[in-house]
Amino acid sequence: MRFGGLLLMAAFLVVPAAKAEFRSAKDMQKECRVALQVMNGTAEKSFENVLFTGECTGYIQGAIDASQPLSENTTWYKVCVPNDVSTDDLIRRFITFVDANPKYTLASTAIQMMLAERYSCKK
Repeated sequence: MRFGGLLLMAAFLVVPAAKAEFRSAKDMQKECRVALQVMNGTAEKSFENVLFTGECTGYIQGAIDASQPLSENTTWYKVCVPNDVSTDDLIRRFITFVDANPKYTLASTAIQMMLAERYSCKK
């Protein structure tokens, strides 16, 4: 085996294998609590706090954005979040939902269940 082959083999041994990362509902809830504090001016706008704010708001808004096409294209998932519901309100509802429903341990499950429970389409 030549040096190039050894180098390639070493790279495979050193590089960690890709794996799915799942965020816990409690971890996301913690970030969302910080996000609310940053948005209302009661927490320092440190790098970490601003990062948490971006993570939370992006996650919550992304879940809403993904719910619309899912609701339109499936028969089993129907969520209709009114346009006048603020991201702040959704974050507060998510935090409350996670406290009330510890059985949903993944953030993705908790947000989808919260949306389905609170914003079920009345069609």
